[in-house]
Amino acid sequence: MTAPSALAPPAPPHRPGECSTGYYAPQPFSYFVNNTIYTPIGNESITYPRYVELQDGTVLVTGSLCGRSNPSSFPIFESKDGGARWKWVSDVKDVVNGWGLGAQPALVELTEALGGFAAGTILASGNSASNNGTRIDLYASTDKARTWKFVSHIAQGGRPNTTNGADPIWEPYLLVYNHSLVAYYSDQRDPLHGQKLAHQTSTDLVNWGPVVNDVTYDLYIARPGMTVVAYIPPVDKWILVHELPVGNQSSHGVHYPVYYRLAKSPLDFRLSDGLPIIINGTMAPNASPYVVWSPVGGPNGTIVVSDADNKVVYTNQAGGDADRWELHDTPAGATYSRSIHILHKHPDGLMLFGGGTFDDMGLHLLTPLTATVVSLTDIIKNW
Repeated sequence: MTAPSALAPPAPPHRPGECSTGYYAPQPFSYFVNNTIYTPIGNESITYPRYVELQDGTVLVTGSLCGRSNPSSFPIFESKDGGARWKWVSDVKDVVNGWGLGAQPALVELTEALGGFAAGTILASGNSASNNGTRIDLYASTDKARTWKFVSHIAQGGRPNTTNGADPIWEPYLLVYNHSLVAYYSDQRDPLHGQKLAHQTSTDLVNWGPVVNDVTYDLYIARPGMTVVAYIPPVDKWILVHELPVGNQSSHGVHYPVYYRLAKSPLDFRLSDGLPIIINGTMAPNASPYVVWSPVGGPNGTIVVSDADNKVVYTNQAGGDADRWELHDTPAGATYSRSIHILHKHPDGLMLFGGGTFDDMGLHLLTPLTATVVSLTDIIKNW
């Protein structure tokens, strides 16, 4: 099926100024709310949704699925019609550690050949963890996510432990840039920092360069976490978002305030200063942010940021100016490490992925993994 040049309107027709929650139907390439991708069963829960949109428009989604199997693995779901219909296609399984792949998945498609893998190869990463340690591993699929092959260990740390002074690693994020694969992650191994954000690069997907700091703070107890990056073409800059807990301190009412950095290169965030996202001087997003950019919304387009604790999104149509952030409601629910996406062929289509919340994990609420697609223009104007 070929996607139209614009998303189909919801039915009944959208009336100007109306926020039409509740009647979106999951038709191909249209707007809809909380379309189920997967419903957990038994003791399962699914959080931390992550995705990649392939060059042919296929969207692949995964998440941290707990309670299904031991060792755990990342399920891969596929949609070829803008998120209206989904099917399971494979699982990314740990085949080298015996620890499972259960936390913090990441997906990306190669846009050029690297390390003997052709353009179009899909790469998956995640945290393989046990009492023996934490490993961020890399897997590859050359058959559209039907099968997976282990490629390399990107980095290794100590066993899972968020206490300052422990030495695990967390939360990979993958980017293809400058004929290399960049693997960002949160790093507790540096004795100078309770946690920092760092990256390593590889041109062959097997051998990884040195650890390069992206975000560090002089205060040891500062724990920047959860790197996500996006490119902003009109200002020719990259944006990195992260959470920044500092002990039990709060900022504008939250304990995990969201910060961002702007840089000319996604390899040089260490040269920039961190800026908080603050709305009207009174409130801030909280925890596990995600960021995307859309050309919709004016000459600078629109930066869109999501957090873990709220339904809303935070937008900036001024190229990242710290004084120009706005808050806008959405019909999608809060989700632990909710990810968002701008559909490649439909830049007004804001896709939001849902799942369980952090506080609900372990309660067996069977909250489904979902996809919502809404008009970014409508969100900015009417919500």
